[in-house]
Amino acid sequence: MLRSLTLWVILGVTLSLAAPQSGKVRSVLGDVSFKKKGKGDWASLRVGAKVQEKDVIQTEIESGVLISMPDGSTISIEENALVEFSQILMIKDSQVSEVDVKKGMLRFDAQKQKGPQSKFRFRTGTATASIRGTDGVIGVTEGGLPYGALNTGEMVMEEDGKEISVKAQQYVAFRKGQAPVVVEAKNAGDLDFIKTLSAAVDDTAKSVEDIQASAREIDAKIEKRNEDLRLQYKCRLYSVPPVISTNTVTIEALCSPGVTVTLGSETFESSGQTLRFTPSWTDGAFGEKKFRMTCSVEKNTFECGNISFVYRVDRRIKFMRYDEHKCEALYATTGFNGNDGKLRVYVGDSLLRDLMLERDIAASFPLLPGVNTYRIVPENEDSSVGVIERELKCFPKTGVKIQLRNGNKAVFKKKVSQGAAVYPELEFDVVKVVNNDPSQIKSVEASVNGKPCELKMIPSESGLGYSTKLQVRRGKSTKVDIKVTMLSGEVAKESKIFEYK
Repeated sequence: MLRSLTLWVILGVTLSLAAPQSGKVRSVLGDVSFKKKGKGDWASLRVGAKVQEKDVIQTEIESGVLISMPDGSTISIEENALVEFSQILMIKDSQVSEVDVKKGMLRFDAQKQKGPQSKFRFRTGTATASIRGTDGVIGVTEGGLPYGALNTGEMVMEEDGKEISVKAQQYVAFRKGQAPVVVEAKNAGDLDFIKTLSAAVDDTAKSVEDIQASAREIDAKIEKRNEDLRLQYKCRLYSVPPVISTNTVTIEALCSPGVTVTLGSETFESSGQTLRFTPSWTDGAFGEKKFRMTCSVEKNTFECGNISFVYRVDRRIKFMRYDEHKCEALYATTGFNGNDGKLRVYVGDSLLRDLMLERDIAASFPLLPGVNTYRIVPENEDSSVGVIERELKCFPKTGVKIQLRNGNKAVFKKKVSQGAAVYPELEFDVVKVVNNDPSQIKSVEASVNGKPCELKMIPSESGLGYSTKLQVRRGKSTKVDIKVTMLSGEVAKESKIFEYK
């Protein structure tokens, strides 16, 4: 009976807002057929076809198909296999996929995503394994024994409640009623290694020690072969920026003529000229991206380079304009679409606004009266990126007025012997000033016959109080003109007459 294996590959996803996605067929070798939604007759699978939920793919002997997933991961279904794509979703910024391996084996190169609950699940039944951003092989032997092998990364496999940690350069197989077979090998994920060793695992006469000894012998031969091939066929990968902000990148390589080179879902035959690969992924599938380059020649495949970078879109703010009389500032955001994060506005060290944005917006925030320094901070891995700092003014029009104390006329009557002049105080209040803040005022002036008076501030119960001392001569009227000019542009005027009789 064919035993089965379930492999869970956890890549990090937020569990809401799920949207169906599709993989894409990048290359087909030999006889590959499929059933749409698992129904109807078998049809030939062609390059460029979409692979969607419930699609079933079957490969014959010496056949295979390479499929790219929305996040940039790849799945290569090897010969004589039967696979169902049970689920392909994008949930917020990450991917959830479930692939049911019913027969044969497949290679996977799973990108590590940023989301905390992403899933990329391979299922074949009773055993499970959890993986984050790794590449290797999963399948069942001809005798129906489930196995997994890794080139890089780590996974936890489980069957019948028992877990085993599988590390890079390890092959693990489950034999019925026995402890798992664990093999250390530099080439654990090599297809020739797996095919040869899986035959040994199926041989019930072989002990674990026999299998491990066979593995060492197979691994040494493959390693020697690969070293010879690397010396004969050389490849150089050109570097890319450490951070990529678009959902595609151009990766260049220079390889010896006559070698077939694969990176991600693209394969080229080298003529000795520069090769250009353009892997891509869905917007929002953020995080580290790793691409392993393999070279094939004389039916032998070996790793000939690898490259990694981070896909990250920084959230940024564009300051548009502000109105110092309406006391509001306008701004627009970029980088929040499919990349939700916080946006904070500070006045000095005080938090004015704390927003959680799921998309880009154009909006405004209120300004506090006066002249203040505002800092707009979008949430980014590098906390200094995207920060804008501006000194902004807020001088609203409020209908400012001048209130004279004791009316707009004062008359003094004294005896002649009491002197030729009196020295009264002119007192007034400036009202309807925001928060009674004197910084809202441009100037306060008082003058007699065009000659300015010296003003001082005094306590006020209604606004901002001012006073000046005057000289009023006997028998003459003295008119004092008062003018208040606001930074908002408003102007208030009043006058008061003093008489000494």
